[in-house]
Amino acid sequence: MEVEKGHSVKQEASTNSVVYPSKVGLELLIPFFLIFGIAIVLSFEKSSLIGFIVQFGIMFAFMALFFSISYEVTDDVLTVTTFFFIKKSILIKDITRIVESNNPLSSPAASLDRLEVYYGKYSSTVISPKDKAGFIKHLKSLKPEITVKMKKGQE
Repeated sequence: MEVEKGHSVKQEASTNSVVYPSKVGLELLIPFFLIFGIAIVLSFEKSSLIGFIVQFGIMFAFMALFFSISYEVTDDVLTVTTFFFIKKSILIKDITRIVESNNPLSSPAASLDRLEVYYGKYSSTVISPKDKAGFIKHLKSLKPEITVKMKKGQE
């Protein structure tokens, strides 16, 4: 299996596994840093060490959340991992289509440059792999029937 830079490959008992990290977008990071930066500065102005520690801890937790999101593709399952241990598994045989999206709703995606993966009869999840083209190509190699709709007309 050919794997591009930025992905990790695991071999587990005859199952190939490729992990695609989430793209982290500045459109989410900049407002996040502004809000927490102002809160931390205000904590300093009030000489509140506890306030500073709480704000810094919350900011650290959110940063860990942003950088812990990943999407693992095996021969049978797409596993969405958030915060290192929260996992959602989707059977690849159940995936019907992938649509490019900028949906801002809460999802396991650290960027607004997103893909909505539809599976089952009415289910979907919004994700943001750093390598969208490689991710889609990988899923289509496992299930060619998946339809793909990109905003720029790419497929």
